[in-house]
Amino acid sequence: MAGAGYKLFATGDVLSASDVNLYLQQQTVMVFASAAARTTALSSVLAEGMVSYLKDTDVVEIYTGAAWVSLDDPNAIQNSIVDAKGDIITATADNTPARLAVGTNGQTLVADSTTATGLKWATASSPSYTWTSYTPTWTGLTTGNGSLNSCDYLQVGKIMFYRGVFQFGSTTSVTGSAFAPSLPAAMSMENRENVGQLRLHDNGTNTFAGFASVWSNALESNVVRVSGSYTDAPQISATVPFTWTTNDQFIWFLTYKVA
Repeated sequence: MAGAGYKLFATGDVLSASDVNLYLQQQTVMVFASAAARTTALSSVLAEGMVSYLKDTDVVEIYTGAAWVSLDDPNAIQNSIVDAKGDIITATADNTPARLAVGTNGQTLVADSTTATGLKWATASSPSYTWTSYTPTWTGLTTGNGSLNSCDYLQVGKIMFYRGVFQFGSTTSVTGSAFAPSLPAAMSMENRENVGQLRLHDNGTNTFAGFASVWSNALESNVVRVSGSYTDAPQISATVPFTWTTNDQFIWFLTYKVA
């Protein structure tokens, strides 16, 4: 309690200056322009429990008997917990708020159980776009002494980019009604969806355009052909779009969703 404690005044009691200072003034919230103005006004009557409001800082303070301290709500997060633009409030334990200082430009907030707050600012790593070499197996094709001039893939999340160049040798032969390379990862696509482009190079003669589509989770190779008034897309075979022979090339670039 402030001053001399609580006192109940009765009707007709005479208030002395001491009573006013001890019981009335010290048991109200006093308003001052600043801490300096309060010090001047209360220099001789300070008592534990006095409460004051400072206009310049909009702060309510209580006198402990030794100093004025902020009258904080223990269940409220105080303004003083943050120090700079961008600071965030986190926690170090149950019912224990804490400040996490702002990171640097471009950093992202990540969870980290080794830090006091369980969070930290970290510089985001640049994504790695590295192509990986791949040797496919073939459906409908005996490679013989043919050469895989290039073949690799790049997977970004669930998206696969797949490319390659196979060149026929003298003992390469088409053994099925269609041929296609295997996939570096199974695809998650509906049947008959187009997944990429083909270039079919008849060495020294011409290059034909084709496309790859999905059929029963496998590739189907087709060539674009003019047939009457329209184009159609027959499967590539030993004689379509030409009779395959030495130095002819089957070139592909595919994009599909990985299962």
